[in-house]
Amino acid sequence: MPIEGVATAIATSGLHIASSSNRTSDTSLVHWLAYLESETSVISFAPLPDELSSVVGTSPASAMLVRYPKARWEIHIVACRDPELEHIETEFGRAAVRVVSIDELRTRSKVAIRWLKAVSYAGMFRYQDMTPVMNQLASVFKQTSSGTMDELVLHLAGHDRASVFGAAAKAAIHGYIVLDLSSHGLCGASRWTVNRWRER
Repeated sequence: MPIEGVATAIATSGLHIASSSNRTSDTSLVHWLAYLESETSVISFAPLPDELSSVVGTSPASAMLVRYPKARWEIHIVACRDPELEHIETEFGRAAVRVVSIDELRTRSKVAIRWLKAVSYAGMFRYQDMTPVMNQLASVFKQTSSGTMDELVLHLAGHDRASVFGAAAKAAIHGYIVLDLSSHGLCGASRWTVNRWRER
């Protein structure tokens, strides 16, 4: 899928994603879905503060401050020319500057669209108490290291399918499991693998 088709796909899919209105460009949407929300090594991310944007020479809308394990930080600049700086000092420590090019985004656009469904499942339950299903999910992940979504639904027979999918998507977004959406969107045949089921 071309980069330019991502926002249109979102608009016509009927999916409602929290705060997606802040990610108005196609390139930013692909970056958010494929490099941040679905990337299991990312602990947290936030828009780059204005004072750092001016240092890098880009707008806050096209740059993100990304936290990884072991106190590693990166600044992602989306679809921009290479900056003159390789590292920047932030309030959290030194951060490497990484440019995510248009070509990189194009290769991830199909995966980004597939993640729309997974993120929407998690969003469906953001105002509901998911503690019971998340606790049971954690128990399953301690006993079983991988499987399919259909198998996960069977393990959690006391919960409806949508809530199991929502809980699994939330676990994937937080990096506790890895969802394989490399060939198709989230469905019963989608495979999951335990990554790290623990507080980060």
